[in-house]
Amino acid sequence: MKRDEMIKKIPKLPNQDDFLLDLQNNHYSYQTIINYARDLSIFSVYLHFNNIEFGKLSKKELSNYKGYLGSGNHLKDLDRIRSKYLGNGLGTTENGSEATRGSTRPGNDLGGMNTPTNKSKNSDQASNDTQEIYKDDFLTNVYSKVFGSLGILERPLNSRSRSKNGLDVRSINRMLSALRSYLKFRIEWDLEIPLPPDAVKMVRGEKKLKKVASLEDLIRLIESPMEFEKDEKVALRNRCMLEMLFASGMRISELLGLNMEQLNVEGKLYITGKGKKERAIYLTPRSLGWLNKYLKLRLMYAFSERAKEEQPGVVDELFIDLGIENKENMKHRETNLDKDFSKNLNLEVFDSSNRKYITLIENYRKNNFLKRFDSPALFIPFSGSRFESNNFRLSTNYFQEKIAEYRRKLGIQIPTSAHSLRHGFATYLAQQGASPVALQILLGHESLDTTTKYVHASEEFAEETVRKNHPLK
Repeated sequence: MKRDEMIKKIPKLPNQDDFLLDLQNNHYSYQTIINYARDLSIFSVYLHFNNIEFGKLSKKELSNYKGYLGSGNHLKDLDRIRSKYLGNGLGTTENGSEATRGSTRPGNDLGGMNTPTNKSKNSDQASNDTQEIYKDDFLTNVYSKVFGSLGILERPLNSRSRSKNGLDVRSINRMLSALRSYLKFRIEWDLEIPLPPDAVKMVRGEKKLKKVASLEDLIRLIESPMEFEKDEKVALRNRCMLEMLFASGMRISELLGLNMEQLNVEGKLYITGKGKKERAIYLTPRSLGWLNKYLKLRLMYAFSERAKEEQPGVVDELFIDLGIENKENMKHRETNLDKDFSKNLNLEVFDSSNRKYITLIENYRKNNFLKRFDSPALFIPFSGSRFESNNFRLSTNYFQEKIAEYRRKLGIQIPTSAHSLRHGFATYLAQQGASPVALQILLGHESLDTTTKYVHASEEFAEETVRKNHPLK
């Protein structure tokens, strides 16, 4: 049985494929589509094994579904589905290799519905057959990734997938939210629904006090790579990343998705965040200083196949320190990397604000020289399999683990992650009088209500308020 035929036999909700394709046509990210496919597939499996028709779904069965997820019973049912189809190749790609688990990038170009596949690139006119081929290819890729990563598995993706207590409240609510979105889609398409979206009630959970580490602890965390990393290159890179996270309020995915071509000496960067929304972020002078230092190192790794002296970083070997004193002796210089290309490059590699390497990157961008680099990424690994691959880039998992390691070594009690630096950015700017609307724009939130969740008054600030303003001192 072919892989696409197996996909069609997997339990699905009515018009579930149309829903996923509609998300694709409306330019939702590939990972978001996979997330919706996963959550709806779990609900479909629940209906399948409990002999429930979607058109006759009741509130009682919705309530039972919450208990089903909370007990962890969905895992064994998912394994029953996987064992039935995986042995026939569901978890493999068309060339027989194992499907990538949790990948955020499709194996081929999966644009909108009008995007031709490789099979139709040479055609002058897209036919209905071509559109059907695209649909099958797209859905097969999505469901292969979904069912290649669900269930208990012999090698679980993480410890939570084997939890005897099932899913936590947050995960259950995410799945219920996906069901709501699916019901809204059916209404928009004039399809019948068994229950209105509002009938899908979220599960109540504990409201824990959200905490942000003190400013002093966050500063210790930001500076910690210089203390804990034995490799000076890694220390400088990780310090720069932490400085930029806290300076801008970026998400970790946005930070590690940065390319060198986005940089400028003013520190105003345009980035594309969640929901493919573009916004501007602003780096502080302090973070720009660390970025400038890191770029000197980054330029030493522009071309993995070339000798050290051939890297563009050597353009500044005469000015080893950033605080060089003899500024009057500095002259316009050319890079010696490629004489044919650089004969028209006349670069000033120093500026009065000590941002000479950022200036150099700007000039490289203007002259299309950055396109010659092995990777466009700003932050890269310096060794390992990722460094040896094309377009190498540092992974989010690596950096999250590093932050957790620094936090443990520093003994910071409050859970602190890359996202905590984003919360800290909003919290401490608010304490300095920043406008909530300005914070909303800086964080890239659609709703001001979301922004307020990011701004947590520290306990120290709350205590100071009581002591200063209480009427019965």
